[in-house]
Amino acid sequence: MWSRPLLTTEGTRAQELDRMEIYGVFLPAGTNSQNFPEQAQLLATVRAEDIPNETPVVHELALASSHIGLKAFFAIKATNSRGKDAGFSNVVSLDIANLPEAPGKLQATLTEKAVVLGWEPAERSAFGGPSPQPDGYQVYRAEAQSPQAAEMIGAIEAPRYEDASFAFGHTYVYFIRAFVKQQDSVAITPPSNSAEVIAADRFPPAAPQNIRAVATLGVVEIVWSANMEADLAGYNVYRSEEVGFAKINQEPLPIPLFRDTVLQAGIRYRYHIRAVDKAGNESVPSEETSVTAE
Repeated sequence: MWSRPLLTTEGTRAQELDRMEIYGVFLPAGTNSQNFPEQAQLLATVRAEDIPNETPVVHELALASSHIGLKAFFAIKATNSRGKDAGFSNVVSLDIANLPEAPGKLQATLTEKAVVLGWEPAERSAFGGPSPQPDGYQVYRAEAQSPQAAEMIGAIEAPRYEDASFAFGHTYVYFIRAFVKQQDSVAITPPSNSAEVIAADRFPPAAPQNIRAVATLGVVEIVWSANMEADLAGYNVYRSEEVGFAKINQEPLPIPLFRDTVLQAGIRYRYHIRAVDKAGNESVPSEETSVTAE
């Protein structure tokens, strides 16, 4: 990856770029290229019309299994329409590792606490033959429709990852890369297939516990243990006289207490409580309690 040259060697705007040439040399591991211009060979040519003006240029070079274990050195040379160039760019180097192919069959499942990712390790090497064992996997996440590039949110050895840092109300896109550690660098595979998750909160709170009802003159007071969910909005109280339950509060109750005053003495009433969260999800009913109004 590199940037298109914007100026000539005289400091004026470059307007006659014809091509950019990629040069390289492959040497045994642990050695350095002492004289790159004499050692390097032309590996690829990128025509000017294929080079973007502002974004970085990305070009993939095919490697062979014979390159595994070698150290590669690369540099770029820009040439104008008259065949003149400004010499080599800076030289970059990397160690060539035997990498597996990209992980496959990535799947994502939304749970209340995390987005759970699972994938299959590659069976073959990127160079052919059986896949080497990677040192682990990098997990990347981006927000759908966002101009921001995906960022790595974790690294793990096993082909499973739980993203507990997600937030409801967002749509995420994930992909995975396997990696192999080098002496002073990390070699990574191309990305896996992507998996999109719409993180909609459809997970209700737990049912309230320990409901109790006490009748006094003209009032039934109902209390229960507080729920501990972080997104709890409150509670709804349901009452039944004979058949079926109906909600008797207008808005979710902020505390685990309700005083029912719309009663008829001598009638036995049954109650249950449901917790509700900020997304409007309502729990299953609590256990019932019953009491005769006074």
